[in-house]
Amino acid sequence: MRSRIARLIVRGLFAAIFRVRHYGALPARGPLLVVANHQGWADGFLLAASFPLSADVRLLGDREGTGKVWWWRAVLRAVGIVIPIERTSTTADRAAIAATLAALERGEIVVVFAEGRVSRVESSLGPFARGVGYLALRSGSPILPVWLAGTAELYLRKELATIAGTPRLVPKDAPTKEATRTLALALHDDLARLEPSELAPEPAHKRMRWLTNLF
Repeated sequence: MRSRIARLIVRGLFAAIFRVRHYGALPARGPLLVVANHQGWADGFLLAASFPLSADVRLLGDREGTGKVWWWRAVLRAVGIVIPIERTSTTADRAAIAATLAALERGEIVVVFAEGRVSRVESSLGPFARGVGYLALRSGSPILPVWLAGTAELYLRKELATIAGTPRLVPKDAPTKEATRTLALALHDDLARLEPSELAPEPAHKRMRWLTNLF
């Protein structure tokens, strides 16, 4: 309930500040792995708010990146939407993987930013880590690619868009090194194909550009 209320508030704030567009279907239930590009701080909020409020959505997020601002850290902890991962600790990685697999087992939707970094550049997609292939093979969950557009630079009434593709069905299988690498490459291609060929025209004056570096 706390998660749904928080996502409703974020949805209202984003609608008031930006122009949000959705293309393709975002399902109301899982289990589902969502693979998205990562351009800025708004990505996780945009995705979490875009799914139907009845959906149980979790974000697999870097502990350092999601905990820089104390009040942001407190809000995320209270809402319980983030599965933190500590990339410098093998033990923490195992805990995050276990939490992700448990969430999928419960029929939840888990968002993974498979590049493992924030590009801060529009229409940029780096290589995927094997981890997303590991999670998909271990869980046997469908993987939905969702391209996020417009989030690298933010200002008042900026057009932000979610572009959902077709879920890839992957049978549960042994997550060997070769299998996870091959699947990660395929998922990268699935997402790259969703990149829009044209971007929305930029206004002559951009108001509230400080939104880009809000977090």
